[in-house]
Amino acid sequence: MIGTPFQQDVLRRLSTLGPVYIVGGAVRDVQLGIPLKDVDAVTAIPFHQIEKNLSDWGYTPHVIGDHQPTISLFRDKARIDISLLAGNVEADALRRDFTINAIYQDVRTGEIKDPLEGLQALSQRMLRACGRAEERFQEDPLRILRLIRLAIRYDFLIEQDTWRAANENLTLLKSVALERVSEELGRILVLDQVDRALGLLDDLHYIEEYIPELYRLKGLEQNKFHTKDAWDHTRHVVKNAPPQVLLRLAALFHDLGKWETASRECHAWGTVTRTDEGYYLDKFQLFGKDIERWTNKEVEIHGGRLDNRQDTIVIKRIKPLKSRPEVPFQWVVNGKRHFLQHEKDSARLVKELLSRFRWSVVLPGGKKGEQELLYLVGHHMLGTLTFINEMRGERDNPKINGKARRFAWQVGWDGQYYKTQKVENLLDLWKADFLGGKQDAEKNLYRLDWIQREIRRESADLEERGRLLDWGFFERFACSKGLAGQHYGQFKEHVRKHVMLNTKNTLTDLRFLEQEYKFFSKLPLKNSLDPKARAASSTGVNPWHREAAKPTSQCGKA
Repeated sequence: MIGTPFQQDVLRRLSTLGPVYIVGGAVRDVQLGIPLKDVDAVTAIPFHQIEKNLSDWGYTPHVIGDHQPTISLFRDKARIDISLLAGNVEADALRRDFTINAIYQDVRTGEIKDPLEGLQALSQRMLRACGRAEERFQEDPLRILRLIRLAIRYDFLIEQDTWRAANENLTLLKSVALERVSEELGRILVLDQVDRALGLLDDLHYIEEYIPELYRLKGLEQNKFHTKDAWDHTRHVVKNAPPQVLLRLAALFHDLGKWETASRECHAWGTVTRTDEGYYLDKFQLFGKDIERWTNKEVEIHGGRLDNRQDTIVIKRIKPLKSRPEVPFQWVVNGKRHFLQHEKDSARLVKELLSRFRWSVVLPGGKKGEQELLYLVGHHMLGTLTFINEMRGERDNPKINGKARRFAWQVGWDGQYYKTQKVENLLDLWKADFLGGKQDAEKNLYRLDWIQREIRRESADLEERGRLLDWGFFERFACSKGLAGQHYGQFKEHVRKHVMLNTKNTLTDLRFLEQEYKFFSKLPLKNSLDPKARAASSTGVNPWHREAAKPTSQCGKA
């Protein structure tokens, strides 16, 4: 019989009370030779009787759902769900989604019942709705997404009428709980052939209807370093990413901002002016860093004029005007294709997208998982920009070690803990992006792998070093300076960074601590030091050497 010994025992005992049938994925997967974990069963036995008997037999039944209640039991990783048979087997089959899931096995006899020719559909590798396809999708529109998942997971074709009905009823997905939609999309994203799944979702017009920010990447020409448009590139990046929902989602959304930032290289000359709407040069609105200091000055700008907002220039470089050309604007001949700061726009768009889904139900950490998603999308270019010279062939090992360590610390330290997994996630996304259709990617992969090995080595060392830090000596030093509360915490973080990034610095080196304290006390952004510390400093006596300078009850609170 189908199932683990636990599942089989439950089903045998129930079958002594009346007919019980195994149905759905368990029967389907056995026919396909695929291992299974969960078992679904149906029976006409009254629910109150099932629940009582299961309890009497020592099981702990859980009743789930109100409209169509299900009794669920769990043991280790095995699960069994028992629901009420809708009349007879033939009637029950017509309420199921697809014929391959409407094959029944009698628990007592082992007999297979196949009222809708699901076995034939399995042999044909064909997905066909049970009965009238439009009725099945109207009963539960989530079946439209399940259709895509099953087609890709089992490499099945979709029967024409079933596909047409899914297309015609696509808008009904708006009525489905966001949690259910997000869960089903999460299952699709971790499929091996996820790129094909995204293609089917596009063919179904799901992307256009529900994620238009992604749809508009279709046909978006990229720069000379890419062999694919932004949409095909995205599909390949998703496939290249490890099959984890967080990484696949980050890969799916990492380039959303490219449509808004797509530009062509240009030069512009003139005087920068400021209005209530922003900064301008002639008719062009300007975006970039430190524009304010160029206000009312004549400048030359090298940047990118946006494709979809042609009155806007994103600044790449700006400098004082030396000579004014005859025209205030020129395209760069054979100029580059730019997507300047697209990662920031991608993160902004993802933040807007979060309200349309409930990714927290499928991401590790829930809401924190959503924040990690935003971080990955907003920083997916960090590796490329940090190691651009090394990727071009410059191999200076002392330099790369320091850069790798700083990179790992910047990514992995969250203000409380050092997280190697956060570094791993960004490295995985970076590599998936690199291999997503870039020119000479395979040829230059060894450089990327070399850089990432250095980062991983430094990341592991940072984690170990952080674990071994003993803050006792530092605490006594900080207390001797009168540091407490916020000032103590700020100084601790200041010292931590220097100790973690430079292994020559130690927490027991008094000279190092004095040097950093002197520097820290002069930082303009810090609040004024504790009056006690200022008084001690003014005497010219180092309170560190006084026995009276022991920690107080307030000292060390951050």
